[in-house]
Amino acid sequence: MHVLLIHQAFVGPQEPGGTRHYELAQQMRAHGYQCSIVASDISYLSGQSVVQKTGLVSEQDCNGVRVLRAYTYPALHRSFVWRVVSFVSFMCTSVWAGLRAGPVDVVMGTSPPIFQAVSAWLVALLRRKPFLLEIRDLWPEFAIDMGVLKNPLLIALSRWLEGFLYARATHLLVNSPAYRAYLINKGTPASKVSLIPNGVDPDMFTPEADGNAIRQRWQLGDRFVVTYAGALGIANDIPVMLQAAEQLRDDDHIRFLIVGDGKERAALEAQAQQMGLSNVLFTGPQPKSEMPAVLAASDACIAILQNIQLFRTTYPNKVFDYMAAGRPTLLAIDGVIRDVIDAAHGGVFVPPGNAAALAEAVLSLSRNRAQARAMGTSARTYVVEHFNRQRQAEHFVNLMQDVAQMNDRRSSSRRLSKRIFDLALTVPALVLLSPLLLVIALLVRFKLGSPVLFCQQRPGLHGKPFTIYKFRTMTDTRDAQGNLLPDSERLPAFGRLLRSTSLDELPELFNVLTGDMSVVGPRPLLMQYLDRYTPEQKRRHEVMPGITGWAQVNGRNALSWPEKFALEVWYVDHGSLWLDVKILCLTVAKIFQREGINQPGHATAQEFKGNS
Repeated sequence: MHVLLIHQAFVGPQEPGGTRHYELAQQMRAHGYQCSIVASDISYLSGQSVVQKTGLVSEQDCNGVRVLRAYTYPALHRSFVWRVVSFVSFMCTSVWAGLRAGPVDVVMGTSPPIFQAVSAWLVALLRRKPFLLEIRDLWPEFAIDMGVLKNPLLIALSRWLEGFLYARATHLLVNSPAYRAYLINKGTPASKVSLIPNGVDPDMFTPEADGNAIRQRWQLGDRFVVTYAGALGIANDIPVMLQAAEQLRDDDHIRFLIVGDGKERAALEAQAQQMGLSNVLFTGPQPKSEMPAVLAASDACIAILQNIQLFRTTYPNKVFDYMAAGRPTLLAIDGVIRDVIDAAHGGVFVPPGNAAALAEAVLSLSRNRAQARAMGTSARTYVVEHFNRQRQAEHFVNLMQDVAQMNDRRSSSRRLSKRIFDLALTVPALVLLSPLLLVIALLVRFKLGSPVLFCQQRPGLHGKPFTIYKFRTMTDTRDAQGNLLPDSERLPAFGRLLRSTSLDELPELFNVLTGDMSVVGPRPLLMQYLDRYTPEQKRRHEVMPGITGWAQVNGRNALSWPEKFALEVWYVDHGSLWLDVKILCLTVAKIFQREGINQPGHATAQEFKGNS
């Protein structure tokens, strides 16, 4: 299986930022799957180029993960308008990169920013592949609550786009339980939303490490070091952290590290300088490979966001890194992440936006380092058990498999056009063939008995049962003990004629009319076969069953079961209206040739007993 992810801000281990998708891609490789990523050629944090450009799209190998770096206009940190220009430029080039990524099974988009999710939807539509949309933040609600998005027209358009993408996604993936509740409350079916929370690979961190090299590099000595590691944006509320540092400026045994980059970095450094904060050190961005050493040099870590209601729904990545490193978290975020820290006994909650409370919490831990170490140990134990990226990767792989097999790999326009095609053939056919249907019904009643129609439950789309209608072809002849004779002995000459000419299938036109079947598709078999298919064979139920199909015109019942299923799955992946027309033309020829009607010794075909 090959998954294509479009993610403008993707980073590898040698770059600063969250590596959730890199780690998941590596775990997919370990399971034997391939993951290609379309990313920006500009760092989302620093705005600097991250690859040597060789054209509109540059290919990069990131420790075995294929990364297609698409050109992005370098204007991320200029202003809001230029930021949008940068997003739109990547949206356009990422579509081109996605279309040249080779054969894929699933196209995955991630939001925010929302523009790249549009790219993923469009690539999935053009490739006719399922579209998995990952929601990492609730956009545009976060932007609205923060006051970044104020224009009523833009808000309305943003919410329309949000709903558009949610509706067209094959499946939705969220990284916080609160996001799942949000989507369900918005009307998204619960079955369409999966949760794989943010987490961490605990093997990346060594809680016993002391970080001496980092302490020497930044001249920290044996001071109590409090670290913030992450983006420096409006949402992160770093000014409150600076205010807390200001209240502790006279305590020379405490140092604040601010590790990261972002749009607000220059303004924050200027603010700290203006406040005369000699106890605050801005280290700049550090690659993810360096973060274990940075956190090892820390005694406690800070996670902080603005005091906005919606931020109570988020699972910040950095908190799980802090926990895996065995360091206590000073948590200035309420909500679901507070539940995690409380359950882990892994830190101290501080009311968001309260600099005095944050300063007091830092001072308290600095005076009781044993307590801080105990919290860190407890946090490490909890995160290994509940938020282990290796276990999450298994869920991710299973989800990819499920999404790849969903019927929504067909675009809505394809399904609509196929339905129109079915009705355009079926309605006139029923009108024109009504005299023939009546004559056959009378002959069946006279020669074979009652009832005229053979009715049986068969599996339809996604295996959902429906009742199929066919003309009766066999008698009810029984032996001396009253048992029905074998099928081949109850099939008289008239019944064989109906089957060889496929006239017994004509009542299935009513199944097409009611929407249980299509004119062309895999033949509906028996309900008891459902549990006997391999996962690949079960994909035959991703499309509507048909009166005739690709297997019917390529051997019919003369085929072995594996041959038949392989042809039907091929049709699932390659079906089109033009192919349907071809199959109908071939069906007419096969009727006159009367080939493959049955297997030797069987009225139709031998029972499918599985693949063992």
